[in-house]
Amino acid sequence: MYRSIGYGLVLVGSLLSCVACGSVMSREARSLVKPGVSYAQIAADPTAYVGTTVLVAGTIIDAINLQEGTRLEILQFPTGSGDRPLTQATPGGRFLVLAPDYLETAIYRKGRAITLVGTVQGKRDLPLGETTYHYPLLVPQELYLWSEGYDAPRFHIGFGVGFSKGF
Repeated sequence: MYRSIGYGLVLVGSLLSCVACGSVMSREARSLVKPGVSYAQIAADPTAYVGTTVLVAGTIIDAINLQEGTRLEILQFPTGSGDRPLTQATPGGRFLVLAPDYLETAIYRKGRAITLVGTVQGKRDLPLGETTYHYPLLVPQELYLWSEGYDAPRFHIGFGVGFSKGF
């Protein structure tokens, strides 16, 4: 009996770990991604990767609606389980996403974590403080905006012993 319970727990644990590791991006979007292209390579020379589709993640620094669409400025972070941005890691730099559709900037606002599959369109030079920053420019194929507080544990299993005095 205990053996079957043990097997059941292992099976449930395995299934939960597989679900937790799955990507938030659709299979169709992931099939467009060119393997082996890192964000560092794109940031170093965005024009060399024009037309390349990549998966990137980070946190939104700024969002603005323009005539050409909604522009998101994102601070890139490496991805972890489920393609979540690992915001405790060292960021890789900034990039721009130009969504041709209107995105509500009250929702796509500063500090929100985002993962996307996008196609490199080149670079765009914009002022950043007293300098000019050379941003890689991507057009999104698919966006995933993480819920706020996404770093919180998905579930918790705990064991404990409690004592109480009767009244």
